[in-house]
Amino acid sequence: MLKVQGAEPKPSEELILNAAVKVFTRKGYAGARMEEIAKEAGINRALLHYYFRDKETMFNIIFETKFKEFFTGMFGVFQSNASLTEKIRSIIDHEITVLSKHPDLARFVIMEIAQQPDRLIQFGQKLGFNPRMMLQNFQKEIQQNVQEGKIRPIDGRQLLMNIISICIYPFVAKSIIKTMMQMDENTFSDLMEKRKKDAYEFIINAIKP
Repeated sequence: MLKVQGAEPKPSEELILNAAVKVFTRKGYAGARMEEIAKEAGINRALLHYYFRDKETMFNIIFETKFKEFFTGMFGVFQSNASLTEKIRSIIDHEITVLSKHPDLARFVIMEIAQQPDRLIQFGQKLGFNPRMMLQNFQKEIQQNVQEGKIRPIDGRQLLMNIISICIYPFVAKSIIKTMMQMDENTFSDLMEKRKKDAYEFIINAIKP
């Protein structure tokens, strides 16, 4: 294919969105500027506006995509007919797998939900999930397991926070962990793969009757 001298090749929307994710992750929605996104993508601002009218449009596309990656698998597990222990295993496996592929995902989603907490409910419902109802059902399931003597008494909110934090924290603090433990990227990745089993066993041992 002939190249027109002096013409700037048109980037794909995916390239621009990937650049925008990096900027939004570093600066958040409020701090990100279109000029910086254009620079990250290696294009001029006029071309950026050709693809995306404004920052909000771009951000909403990115946030919805990242929200799906981060939460859909977990929401699906909650709605499944699996046992409590299998749900715990599946949530841990899913979250660590997703975050290993997209290590900045947790920081991006958490940072923006912290700024606008209602996004969690809005986007959850948009995907066909009700996060509050799922938490209520999860707590009922825990109480049933307690009554049947399968696990010790525990607040479902505490258990859910323990599961999520044990998966997310290593990725949020990745640079600190790698520096303190003198790890390269491959070593960290191997450790996270092993963490799936270790985290599951840690949680299960903590709730044994």
